[in-house]
Amino acid sequence: MTLTMNLRALTLLAALVGSVAPASAQLPIDVEVATGKGAPLTAPQEWARLLGELQLGSVRIRGGQADERPEVTQDDGVAGPRFKVLALLNRSGELVLPERRFRTSERKALSDYFQALSHQESFGQEIGIFGLTEKQFGLVHADLSRPISFSTKGKTPADVLNLLEGSIAASVDRDALARDALRLAKPLEVELRDMSAGTALALALRQAGLVLRPEKLSGDPLHMVIERGRPEVESWPVGWKPKGSPRLAAPKMFEFLTIEVDGATLATALEALEPRLGIPVIYDEHILAAREIHPEEIQVKLPAGKTYLKRVVDRLLSQARLAGELRVDERGRAFYWITQFGKDSPRAE
Repeated sequence: MTLTMNLRALTLLAALVGSVAPASAQLPIDVEVATGKGAPLTAPQEWARLLGELQLGSVRIRGGQADERPEVTQDDGVAGPRFKVLALLNRSGELVLPERRFRTSERKALSDYFQALSHQESFGQEIGIFGLTEKQFGLVHADLSRPISFSTKGKTPADVLNLLEGSIAASVDRDALARDALRLAKPLEVELRDMSAGTALALALRQAGLVLRPEKLSGDPLHMVIERGRPEVESWPVGWKPKGSPRLAAPKMFEFLTIEVDGATLATALEALEPRLGIPVIYDEHILAAREIHPEEIQVKLPAGKTYLKRVVDRLLSQARLAGELRVDERGRAFYWITQFGKDSPRAE
C-alpha cells in the first residue's frame, strides 16, 4: 500500500512540474507521457524535468492505461499544424515513442527526434498507423501486396527475406540483434506460395521472434525496419481483418455438413478438413513453440452431428487450447490463422 501511494504521489508531482509549458517553447508539439505498470519510482520526475528543457509546447505526465500505445496525432489550427505525442514510460524507465525508445541519457537524440517531427514532410496531413500519412501507408501496402512466387516450405526466415527483398521497392534495414535471430531461426514448415509479400514476410519473421515495421523519418526515404517484436510498438500484421462479411471472404467455411471425429489428432483432422474449407489453415508456430502445443500429438473428438465447417474447426481447436480467426492478406486472399490470442498474438484489425 505504501509503495502504491508513493508512486501516485511522484506521478502527481511530475505531472504538476511537467504540465507547465517551458518559457522558451518553440516546437508545435505537446507531449503526454503515460506511466506504465512497474515504471521506476523516480522516472516520472526525471522525464518531466528533461522534457521540460526541450522547447516543447507542453509536457504532461499521468498514469497509464493497459491498452495504450505510443502515437502521434496532428491538428490543423490557425497558427498552423500542431502535434500531440503520446509516449509510454516502461518498466525500464525508457520513454517509448511511436518510432523510437529513449533513455534519460539520450537527451540529444530525443531533441533531434522532436525537431525532425516538427519539420517532417507530413506537416498538415493526418498521421495514422505506423506514423505514416494515408499516401505513405498506401505506398507501403501496394509494395507489400505483390504475391510471392516461390515455395517457402523448408526455407528459413532469412531465405524468405532475401528472396523477397529484391522485389520490395523500399529498403529493408535490420540491426545486429535481428541478423542474429535470423541466422538462428529454424526453417518454415508452412507453404506460403501465392500469399502477398507483407503477410508472408510478417509470418516468416514472427517465427524468428522478429517483426516488420515501415518507418518514415524527416529527410529520410520511406523504408522497412526488421527488429525484435515489442507489444507497445506497432508492426506489420500477419494478415488483416476482412473488410466485408466473413461469408464473402470464405463462403465454404459456412457450409453445413454431417461429421464425426474420433481417433484423430488435431493436425490430421485439420489436414482432412482443409480442402473442404477452401482456404489455407496456417498455424502460429511462434505461439505453438512458446506454449509447447503440438497439434500432431493432441487427440480430438467430435460427436456425430450436423453443423457448419467453421464451428467444427473452432470446436476442435478449443480442445487444444487454441483459437482461429479468419484473416486476409494484402490482396484480400483469405486464410484461417490458428493461435492463442493475447498480448503476444493480438487479433486482426
